Amino acid sequence: MNRAEEALKRKPKRWVMNLIFFVAMIVAIVFSFSGSKINWSRFRSIGHSLRVMLAGFADLQWDFFFGTGIFQFKEGVVYLTLVTLAIAFIGTFIGAVLAIPFGFLASQNIVGKHVARIGEAILVIIRVFPEIILALILVKGFGMNALTGVLTIGLHSIGMLGKLFAEAIDNMDKSPLEALDAVGANIWQKIRYGVIPQVAADISSITLYRLDINVRSATVLGIIGAGGLGASLILAAESWSWNILGTILLAIVVMVLVVDVISSYLRGKLV
Repeated sequence: MNRAEEALKRKPKRWVMNLIFFVAMIVAIVFSFSGSKINWSRFRSIGHSLRVMLAGFADLQWDFFFGTGIFQFKEGVVYLTLVTLAIAFIGTFIGAVLAIPFGFLASQNIVGKHVARIGEAILVIIRVFPEIILALILVKGFGMNALTGVLTIGLHSIGMLGKLFAEAIDNMDKSPLEALDAVGANIWQKIRYGVIPQVAADISSITLYRLDINVRSATVLGIIGAGGLGASLILAAESWSWNILGTILLAIVVMVLVVDVISSYLRGKLV
């Protein structure tokens, strides 16, 4: 018997434990279904419901899309899509601008290890609430309008962008900073000539990626009255207006794809 066969025989037999684990998982799944209150009769109506939904999606309402006919332009999908894009863009811009100082405050290369921990804690506190929860809080103060969506996206973006900006600064080449230290440069000169030239492309790329995310978030925030397409989306779904819902979904798909393509192209140019 060669050494390979001996080593194979000494190898622990794990198939027994894997089999026991697999059987236990199957038993747990079966037991969970036995105690559940699933209305199996509803599954028989799924086919009919899907046919009704698909028929509604195929009957797109172009008057509602463009805001013509019985609809005003401000009630149309085109206008609401522009509002959604504006909310995402302005919110991302505000978040990116305010995240820059927080990013420097959370960077060990700039303020040192101890101060950076304070900056990191502040960024964690800023992004601790999900966007929906933050929007629900701001709706009470600013009302159900696009401003609430802008503030929600802007504030929530500060926490994530600040963290990513700080990581970009910490991962940069430290040689320019050491050279500037050697010639007696102050903190502002080091930021101007040693940091910004190295991280400007990364910061821009990260901001574009965040914009891509915020476009989707702006659509969701509209559901709770923060402006944009979300309000019309939830109203159409609650009233089972599948043709209106399909028209809105078409606009969302086109909007997200266009923003994604443009954002990916610009990030490719920057990185």
